[in-house]
Formats: sequence, structure tokens, C-alpha cells
Amino acid sequence: MTHATRWAPTSFGAHARAYDRLRPGYPLEALTQALGESAEDRRGEALDVGCGTGKLAAALDTLGHRVTGLEPDPRMAAVAAAKGLAVDVAAFEEWDPAERRFDVVACGQAWHWLRPGERVDRAARCLRPGGRILLAWNFSALPPAVTADLTEVYVSVLPQGLPTGEGGRQTLAESDLDAYVQELHAHGFPHVRRAVVPWQATLTSRQWCGLLATDSRHLALPKASRRRLWHETARCLDTAHDGRVPVTYRCVALGASAGD
Repeated sequence: MTHATRWAPTSFGAHARAYDRLRPGYPLEALTQALGESAEDRRGEALDVGCGTGKLAAALDTLGHRVTGLEPDPRMAAVAAAKGLAVDVAAFEEWDPAERRFDVVACGQAWHWLRPGERVDRAARCLRPGGRILLAWNFSALPPAVTADLTEVYVSVLPQGLPTGEGGRQTLAESDLDAYVQELHAHGFPHVRRAVVPWQATLTSRQWCGLLATDSRHLALPKASRRRLWHETARCLDTAHDGRVPVTYRCVALGASAGD
């Protein structure tokens, strides 16, 4: 088993419950804006690709869709299933939908784990005529003072930086979505709506460390390095910031269709 295979994309299952508890959800406003003004009329069957513990599926359910999850890690799928989500345990590239077709094929925070080009074509084959692809991400930012203090912690504990590559991917940036839009255009989805909804949350220092422990680049660290990083991070936040971490999120959602 290679380093890349070990971590991508089933590295999260060992921390499935923390992932479910600490990873952010998706504001409904962003999803409805991305799906378009007629989103209410398009309620129906939805497929959540790489559903994890069901974060995006829960939002789609609230919007009135009947959701099927697709998740390669059985530990993540078990958490989603325990909440009532119907989940197929399989990788998207290997999954056979048979005769099933969906009004929405969605993917939250996991699109980059799928094969470029092929992911759009596979999603298209799962759609009913007039169906839509819905992609969603949460991008986070900390106050400048917190960022500066935590940067010093990382430089001290990890002078070589976080791992990169397949085993510990570079952090996604909102600008990466421009390439995803072009990919959608190139594979038969010329109409793409982009919705951006800011929102905020405040975490404790322990919650922040728990959230970091669900990130692929941190998971790729040796265990001893992770433990030291969590200890120093928590100490910094407790000492300099009263143990509170204000997080500003930007939920960005793309809704793609072949035509309206």
C-alpha cells in the first residue's frame, strides 16, 4: 500500500465521529442559490457523492430531496447511516448506478478526490434529463492575530511544513473553483451558477485541534508530530486568545446544468 493510497481518500474514517461533530455544515441559502430560482420545483432524488458522515445530505434532505449517499469509507458511511441516510459503500469511479437516475448529483468538500474529467462524465450519466450537478465547499479564515500566532506554532513544530501531494494535499483555495467551472463547461454543462454565503462559528481550542485532526494534510503527519502540534496549538490559543477561535466561513456552491 502506497503512502498516497493510505491517505486518499479514506484517511478520514478513523476520525469519523470527530468529522461529523466538528466539520461545518452547508447553509441552505448557498445551495438554493446555486440550484437556481426553480430549485423548489426540482425537488426529487439526490445523490451525494463522497457523502462522508452526511453533512451535505442533511442539507439536501432539509430542502426536500430524497438522498442516497455514496461513500468509499465504511466507517464514515456507518455514521451517516446511523442518522437515517441510505448509503452505498463504494468509490464513485467503481459504483454502478444500474437504472437509478437522479435530479441532483451533489458533492461536498470532496470533488478534488475524484478524477478530473471523468467525475463530470460519471455525474452526467447519473442524472435525469434536466438534472443538475451541485458542488459545495466551506473555506475558512481566522482573525489575523490568531493566524499570526498559529503560524509561529507551525514553524516551530513543523519547520518543513505540512506534507503535500496525494498523501497530504495542498489546501484548496477558492480560486481553484475557476478550474472546476471550466471543467464543467468542457464536459457538457455550460450553465454554472456560483453562490457565496458567508457565515461564522466560534470553536474552543480543543474543538479547533479536533477539527484539524480531520484534515488530510494533518492526518499525513507522524503521530508524534500531530500530538505535539495539537498540544502547542491548544496552549497558544488558551494563553493568547482565551481558548476561543472565531472562524469566518465562506460557503461556495456551484450549480451546473446542461441547459435551463
